[in-house]
Amino acid sequence: MTDSPNRYVEELFDDEAEAPFGMTQVWTPELHRGVMDMIRNAPRPRTPAIEKYLTVMPKFSDHEVIEVAAYWTDHCTDEPPATRPGPSFLANPKPVDLTTKILEYAISAALRLYDRRRAADWYARWRDRRTGRPVKRHSSMYSFFEGGFDNCLECVRDMDELSGGFDRDCAELLRSVRPAADLTEREVALIAWVTAQRHPAIRFLAQHAANRLWYVDLFRRDVFVFSGRAVTPCPIPFTVNPVTIADYVRDASRCDQRVVAWSGKHTYRVAQRYGRHVLIMTSSYYGPSRGQAEMDYAVWLSPATPDEATTLVDDFAASLPATYRKIALWYDPRRGSVMRSYTGEHPIGVWGKHWMSGLGVDRTFGSEQEAIAALEAQELDWLKAGKRLDNFYLRLPNTPT
Repeated sequence: MTDSPNRYVEELFDDEAEAPFGMTQVWTPELHRGVMDMIRNAPRPRTPAIEKYLTVMPKFSDHEVIEVAAYWTDHCTDEPPATRPGPSFLANPKPVDLTTKILEYAISAALRLYDRRRAADWYARWRDRRTGRPVKRHSSMYSFFEGGFDNCLECVRDMDELSGGFDRDCAELLRSVRPAADLTEREVALIAWVTAQRHPAIRFLAQHAANRLWYVDLFRRDVFVFSGRAVTPCPIPFTVNPVTIADYVRDASRCDQRVVAWSGKHTYRVAQRYGRHVLIMTSSYYGPSRGQAEMDYAVWLSPATPDEATTLVDDFAASLPATYRKIALWYDPRRGSVMRSYTGEHPIGVWGKHWMSGLGVDRTFGSEQEAIAALEAQELDWLKAGKRLDNFYLRLPNTPT
């Protein structure tokens, strides 16, 4: 049987089939409407199909998650308790309670959308099903604003605050009339959550004169701007993590502007400009087990003119976080070669007149200038061919210059 939306929908209602995770890739609002029609018309019990559907829905579909969970609350809570087998990779997996899982998906979506009534109601139902002691501290990787919750005392208090406390805190912040950059990240997150149900994940640009902070959102899909009082859409065309970047560099003959900044040994922030198109990348370091920093996202911003793009790069450089320091674009004698990783290619960097790879000297040129010019030309050829610049790291080679 070939992969298709219809196949995945059938698996939702097949008691023997596991959750069809392929549906995540083909999910659309139109497909959702069809699934909801099938749920409404399916014979009882509907809870297993609903839990599988919530499991495979994309993370950014909070409104649709609320619709599914609300239907389940209104029509299915009287169904017999149901479970499914726990993860097979565990030695002694416990059965998964489907009602608990449905409530967890529902609570997270309701929190992100600031649906105070439903979040509190579903959380009370969820806690009624919990056994054992509450956890001592917040254990979710997401904040409460972002839909992260557990049964710690902090989350219990936050749920109580949904009755009006967060509204009051937000109103007090807005009355303070402080510059956007003077607000803490939690204060920005609170205002964005309460006033616009938006969730800033990474601040990548600050324009102090204009009182604007630029963010990529929680699910790395959108860019928005915070003015100190309100969240507004990105004022220029943008794309986050595009599949191909050839269109951005098609007319370029070179990279017109670069910024490379490092925090410590691993995490970096990078900007590159090609005419009026600007590429910005940030990274996170997840510890020694994963070896090096990994790119959080790549966002392309496309203002109307090269001059406006130049200003964006200058603003990016001027607003780097305090722990970041700009370094030489290609190599630093103390820190090492700036190794660049491209899709489908071995990492490559410059060290003096040499190209460096992960294995050592890759090529030697007549001078440092020749080595840099050749790598810039190779990079542009790769980007025009559809490859992406997807990571950076520092390598201090043991080789002469």
